Amino acid sequence: MSDPRASADPAASALRRIAGLVLVCGAILVVDVGGEIHAALIRPERRSLMNLLHLASELAATVALGWAFVLSRRALRRLHGALVTESERLRALRGEFDRLMQARFAGWGLSPAEADIALLSVRGLKIAEIAALRQTREGTIKAQLSSIFRKSGAASRTEFVARFVDEFLDHAAGPRPAASGRRADLGDDAGYHLGQ
Repeated sequence: MSDPRASADPAASALRRIAGLVLVCGAILVVDVGGEIHAALIRPERRSLMNLLHLASELAATVALGWAFVLSRRALRRLHGALVTESERLRALRGEFDRLMQARFAGWGLSPAEADIALLSVRGLKIAEIAALRQTREGTIKAQLSSIFRKSGAASRTEFVARFVDEFLDHAAGPRPAASGRRADLGDDAGYHLGQ
């Protein structure tokens, strides 16, 4: 399993850079404030009202930067959690899509070779690419695609793919209210109406 942080998520990357910058600025301010406190303790003439106000403002800025760092790290953790959740959801949806396609292929009575070609077609490969992968002639692939379209009731490759996309988007979005004309539950076979 790949680390979701390794993906180039611009928001997470920006938050990491901001948190690092805030941390560096905070460290510089801590050193500066520490030096001024030390100087004020050693030299009483440094304890003027103006110097104390300056020191108080730098101390407040240091605390604010520390708080900004804490908040940015929290936001980064939330963003990372959301990224992990979405990655898991995407993986589950990919599995659902594969199951949906295999169920349709079986329901249409596609042969293993036809199911393979149908899968490659849905994934966007061109006839020449499918023929090269299967080490066969383009004419054979065209004939098998015609058989697939006939068995599925699709008039064209575009319609064949569109049926999967439409059905899968409906499935991925979750149950719809019964009033919409579709089944409200999405049980084992509910909502899978391709080729009907």
